[in-house]
Amino acid sequence: MFFRLLSLLFVTALLIGCAVPLKKRSLLVIGDSNGAADRGWVFQLQQLRGGGPLVNTSLSGNTIGFSDNGQMDRNTLENLTPYLRRGYAEMGEIDEILIALGTNDCKDKFSDRQEEIGENLKTLLSRTRAFFEERGQDMPRIVLLTPPPTGDDDRVGDEFRGVKRCTAELSELIRGIAIDEGYCLVDLQRQPGDAVLVHSDDGIHFDGQGYRMLAKNIVSSCY
Repeated sequence: MFFRLLSLLFVTALLIGCAVPLKKRSLLVIGDSNGAADRGWVFQLQQLRGGGPLVNTSLSGNTIGFSDNGQMDRNTLENLTPYLRRGYAEMGEIDEILIALGTNDCKDKFSDRQEEIGENLKTLLSRTRAFFEERGQDMPRIVLLTPPPTGDDDRVGDEFRGVKRCTAELSELIRGIAIDEGYCLVDLQRQPGDAVLVHSDDGIHFDGQGYRMLAKNIVSSCY
């Protein structure tokens, strides 16, 4: 009887949480240039949900766990705690954390370290859980985004040589983590998939319409 009541309370709490309108949810975004762009997917998401509390820590060149030429500000593992603290400082709470990284980890300069990407992502997630556990706070809902589709090597240029294969492999790992840990998955590799590349000049970034396609899939997948 006790466990049945506990289960009922858990389901009720889950339903109440899901009933909170998207516009009222406090979102923390951790991403790269596709999230940092003036009219990138974060901007488009805000348009779709009609505004609401949001802290966007996205940074051009941001990686999951690599320091690009010594630039530690582009290493999310090194900056995770400041990101989380900033979310609380600016919004007073964090309901959801959207993690959209991986394209820059797949740059050619990191090609000999690609086996580290998955472990870095797992470390990022475990450190996120620890941040809230150590403070006795409820764990926000985690939304994992796969890297968006990328162009072939002849389209993206030398800096991102091999990115299509690398991001596809990383996306497969992200799918597994989302299933195992119960995170909400936004699988941009599959939807909108390569169709969004018609809105990209360099095979990495997108125009406003392309970013809106990505944002719409975030809403349809997890909200």
